[in-house]
Amino acid sequence: MNDLVHRVISGYHVAVRLLRHEVLDARPEQWRLAVDTLARLYFPPKDLVVRSWNWHGMPTESVSRKGGKEGAPPIVWIHGGGFAFCSPRTHRAAAGALAAITGREVWLPDYPLAPEQPFPAAHRALDHVPIEGPLDIVGDSAGGNLALSWALRRQNGDRLALLSPWVDLRVNGASSSNNVADHSAFDRDDLREYASLYLGGEAPTNPACSPVLADRASFAALGEVYIECAANELLNADAQLLASRMREAGVSLTTHEEARAHHGWQLLPDILPEAKQSAERLGQFLASP
Repeated sequence: MNDLVHRVISGYHVAVRLLRHEVLDARPEQWRLAVDTLARLYFPPKDLVVRSWNWHGMPTESVSRKGGKEGAPPIVWIHGGGFAFCSPRTHRAAAGALAAITGREVWLPDYPLAPEQPFPAAHRALDHVPIEGPLDIVGDSAGGNLALSWALRRQNGDRLALLSPWVDLRVNGASSSNNVADHSAFDRDDLREYASLYLGGEAPTNPACSPVLADRASFAALGEVYIECAANELLNADAQLLASRMREAGVSLTTHEEARAHHGWQLLPDILPEAKQSAERLGQFLASP
């Protein structure tokens, strides 16, 4: 990452943490509104096609590019956001980049968010999808947790791409203390807060909530898996632990570790070169439906 851009983003992260903890004490619904408002500043390419519909009970956004592959199966992207915020709109740029590379539609379901609808509300919404064949599923951060949990429940050989996945809600490992200075707008206290909001009293040791704790047989039923993270980011240890568990289970696994990047860098392909490169790696992994 360009050093100037890195300093700007780092300064933004510091300001966000200061405002959130010391000034605003903002509630999840307020951050939800803030990030969605910021996402409205995205200037889409002319060939971006967005449509919305109800997908088995979930409001869902389809992102595609003109001239895409006719009849190609969609890619399902489960968005991150601490289980409490973000939306299809916040992930539209990343989905659009992936659609351009693969020629396929990217579907972004708007699943139920905590704290209004804690665990297992998002699970139940995803489980209403009746597709029995293998799916291509992308998930970032908390969305990586939901994507992996969904695939483990489905047991249909889904192909997974997990971007900086938050898959251990115990918040007692290296991820909870690794480099909280400038890699993310969130820190250990935020992990505890948002894990608690999502769990709603459920134990974080439940593998349905912390899918890194799933048994070896469940992992073995997955299709190919791609895990991407940055060496200096908040959830690096989660990604490393998950990769280790999957290797033990014999999962066909591909990994990529970016030397230096901010958590969620993959969502800015029009700004960050490493985000564009991430989209290209995703496209290669998902090239053959």
